[in-house]
Amino acid sequence: MTSASLNPYPPPWVPSGDLPQPYPCGVEWDAVSVGFVDGYRVVGMLGQRSGAVIEDAEGGRVTWLVKPGAAGGWCLPGVAVRGLGLRLLVPPLTPPKTAILRWAVRPGTGFLTCHTALYGALVYVTGARPDPRVVSTYTSPECLTNGHEACTKGEVRPTPPGCGVVEEPCGCGCHGAGGGR
Repeated sequence: MTSASLNPYPPPWVPSGDLPQPYPCGVEWDAVSVGFVDGYRVVGMLGQRSGAVIEDAEGGRVTWLVKPGAAGGWCLPGVAVRGLGLRLLVPPLTPPKTAILRWAVRPGTGFLTCHTALYGALVYVTGARPDPRVVSTYTSPECLTNGHEACTKGEVRPTPPGCGVVEEPCGCGCHGAGGGR
């Protein structure tokens, strides 16, 4: 068996015609979606670490695909998780130019997004507090060391005066004892 047969491209759940098709969540993936503004901030933060991303222009949302069950229990403002028992409309690889459902990041052989990196980025952009019961390996996206899977930046930037956003060091150990410098 070749590696191409293990990871076919396009994945079998991507429609071959011009129209999107519903696909059950919880089989190949679960779906995590958020509004455009936060969603495209997260796409930018994840960069090459993002897997496939669906853009729904009508609903004003972007959706990532994560390992089935990985996003269970996430409770973040504006974030919706679709798991087992729910369906998601999946666009074809090359939808018509007028399509309202398209790929913002096309699926490749590695179409899943790392759930810990996605959770960290969503926590950051939504301003939510991380729930350690959800992802025990969560680290904040302002970490600059890339010393672990969800570490994206390496050092904690100081919070600008008058800014309502408080940036905290993650607990990854890259910032010294206790997760901070």
